[in-house]
Formats: sequence, C-alpha cells, structure tokens
Amino acid sequence: MPASLSLLLFPTLAFAGPMILPTTQAENQTAPADPATPAPLGVNPARKPRAPMEFNFRGRMMGVPKSILDSFYFDSDDAGANPFERPRLRMYVFGLEYVWKPGPMNMIFYYEYIGSGIKEGYWDDLEQPANHDDGDWLKPSNFGVHAFGANYAYEIPISDETRNVWVSMLFSAGLGVGIVSGELSVWHPGGNPTIQNTCLRDAPAFERKNSCVADGEVKLPGIIPIVDLTMSSRINFGERANARLDLGIHDMFYVGTAVGATF
Repeated sequence: MPASLSLLLFPTLAFAGPMILPTTQAENQTAPADPATPAPLGVNPARKPRAPMEFNFRGRMMGVPKSILDSFYFDSDDAGANPFERPRLRMYVFGLEYVWKPGPMNMIFYYEYIGSGIKEGYWDDLEQPANHDDGDWLKPSNFGVHAFGANYAYEIPISDETRNVWVSMLFSAGLGVGIVSGELSVWHPGGNPTIQNTCLRDAPAFERKNSCVADGEVKLPGIIPIVDLTMSSRINFGERANARLDLGIHDMFYVGTAVGATF
C-alpha cells in the first residue's frame, strides 16, 4: 500500500472502534426455563388448606317420658295404687369431644360419663288384674356408664359463612359403646321364689326394704350399645369458638349443649 493511502485510512480506522460481528436469530433468544426446576423452598402450590377442628365440652340431660313409662308401670296416681311415686328415669351426661370438619362433613369423636339421676323407689309393673303389692323396690348405688363413640354429622349453613359469626344446622347419626359401673340393689316382694333370706317373706317390697338387706343386684350387661340420632344448631364464631344445641336420641331422649374452641 502506498504511504499516502495509509496516512489517509489511519484516522478512519482509529475512530471506527472494535468490529461488531452479526449474530443469528437463535443466539438472540433467551433459553427457556427448565420445567423440572423445583419450586422455591417452603412453597407447595398443590397443598389444600387444613380442615378446621374443634375441642368441646358437652353436657346432656337424658330421660324417658312419663307417658312411655305409664305403658309398663303403675304410678301413685293410678286407681288403687300404693302411695309411692314412681321414680323418674333420668340420666345426666358430661363429656369431651373432638370434631374434625372437612367441608360439610363433621366427624365427632367423644368420651362421656352418664351418671344416674334415678332415685330409689317402687316399680309396680302394669298387669291385669292389678296387683299393687308385687312390685320391686330399686336403689341405685354409684350407678353409671362410661361411653365412647363417634357420630357422622352433615352441616348445612343457614347464614353467610363469610361473616365472623354464622349459624348452621347439623344432622347426625352414630354408634358407641358403654361400660356399666355401679350397682342397682333390689328388694323383691314376699313370696318371690328368688328371695334367699327369711326376712319378712310375706311382706311387699316397700316394707321389706326398711328392715331387710337387699335381695341382690339387678343383673345388667357389662357393656351396652349406644345409638345416637341428633339434630343440632351451631353458632360459629369464626375459627375461634363454637356453641351447639343438641336434641335427639342417645339410647334415651335427650337435650344438651356443647361449647368449645375452634382451631
């Protein structure tokens, strides 16, 4: 190259800067993310919210209506009957509950003690012709039942669930088992072939119980089944607390309540 041409091109090359090479379209595209890349630690987008739970205290009053007992036993207001008011068949219940609530389904697991509210008294069985001196005198002593069981309850909201306080109805059924404790002492009427002692063998039971030792204990099964059919209304205080009113059958007719924490 002639020296004069080199001197002319030098300033042009000096200001031209580095050479930029053309790039292909593939090189300009950003590489896609690896679909196998794990989610950030502690994030599980597929995880469902935990179902609410309850821990409750329950109380109930159980009994058999007088009108039903009248079909099997005389009472003091019946014509010709002895002046002994027939005891009321009542029991009281105290217990604990754990409730698991996945959606409208509620699973209720419970333990309870069923205590006797039955007073000692005269039980004169209904018969024709009537014999008002052939009844038994019964006296409960520490009589009760320890019960375990579970109920399935279907919940129907009757107010807006998004509010802090809302109301629902529950319809439930369940089974349980009861362990009988205590004694039920009995005095039979005179002339009963099961009497083993000679104390007032010809007297009715309501006289023998004042002077004679009991003739024994009523033979009850050690374990009894418990069938439960219940209708309830529940007030829900968000996910903090709840209160429930129960009405139904728990081997006997009953009314009760349950209150506790929701978490």
